[in-house]
Amino acid sequence: MTPQEMTEIRNKRIMAALNMEKPDRIPINLSGQGYFKWIDPKAVLADMFRKPKYIDDLTLQAYKLPIIEEMDSAPMVGFSSEAGLAAFAACYFAKIKLPGRELPEDAIWNIDELGPMTEEDYDVAIDKGWAYLTAELYKRIGFDPASLPPPDMEYMGELMKKVAELGKTSIGMGSAMPMPSFEVLSGARKMTNFFKDIRRMPDKVKAVLEIMNEETIAQTVETVKKGPYNPYLFVGGTRAGSDFISAKVYEQFYHPYYQKLVPALQDINVKTWFHNDSDWSGFLPYFTEFPKAQCIFDPDHLTPMETLKKVLGDKMCIEGNIPPGLLAVGTPDDCYKEARRLIDLMGDTGFMMGVGCGVPANAKRENVEAIILATLGK
Repeated sequence: MTPQEMTEIRNKRIMAALNMEKPDRIPINLSGQGYFKWIDPKAVLADMFRKPKYIDDLTLQAYKLPIIEEMDSAPMVGFSSEAGLAAFAACYFAKIKLPGRELPEDAIWNIDELGPMTEEDYDVAIDKGWAYLTAELYKRIGFDPASLPPPDMEYMGELMKKVAELGKTSIGMGSAMPMPSFEVLSGARKMTNFFKDIRRMPDKVKAVLEIMNEETIAQTVETVKKGPYNPYLFVGGTRAGSDFISAKVYEQFYHPYYQKLVPALQDINVKTWFHNDSDWSGFLPYFTEFPKAQCIFDPDHLTPMETLKKVLGDKMCIEGNIPPGLLAVGTPDDCYKEARRLIDLMGDTGFMMGVGCGVPANAKRENVEAIILATLGK
């Protein structure tokens, strides 16, 4: 079977799961950026930025390993750039800290929150719009989007050819990632200040969030229309689990973004892929309002799959939810049993096997293999 034929099979498998239909088998989506360590154990996370092409090559080799090659997801390659992460951190008006520079050699990169927005800036956003204020906040943190080096399109083209030769799914590659307005504004103000604002001046916070919602969603839809078609859009949520904020705060300040985004994407035949960190158990009933098979819920390991199955199991595709720590410190038997438990719970319709948030960089190869074998029924 040719790689192109395998990609077609995998794409059909993924789409069946997303559409709440029964695929030929449960899709296996085990994304992560640490696979290169299995080929070169001496490589560290700092090498992702010092010699990204070498790390990309190691990752491609890892995806050809026995059993690992059965995964449906494509490798995460071509993303290891300081410029790309700087742009991501700028979404929160923050700076990026990298391994081998501000952090230890084998540490995971992280975001250094700056909070450049003042209380007075709420009025600026209301009077002149969020895009205007965004440009000003960029100046305050010393970030200039125009100064970022352009991507090496020749290299990316060569890399995509190598990925295509693996026969993995092509769905989801290069999809946009709009940040919920609550997330962005909390980063602009810094978390502690933002929650004070919600208490002291909720009306102004709501007014700015509404402006942000309108501007962000309009820009997102325009970007999606211009780019290559992708059946879903990945939307991250990191600061709003029900173990972190109250239902009242979520309902008034966060959920309105989703209520506007989901129908806007549905109008252009694009599904919404919710990737929500922390425990969202208390907020799952809000997601039942969305049309069946229009969304995907992709939690980290803190949202119980039992609750997800009960509340959303007949509404949307669910991915997950092997705890990442289990891959690092557990045994293959532990991982196999957990994968089988999830399959018995979730069934084979509207479910994709995944790891909460992603496969950690210190995951053991034999543990990842155990999850794959369990999903394949071997």
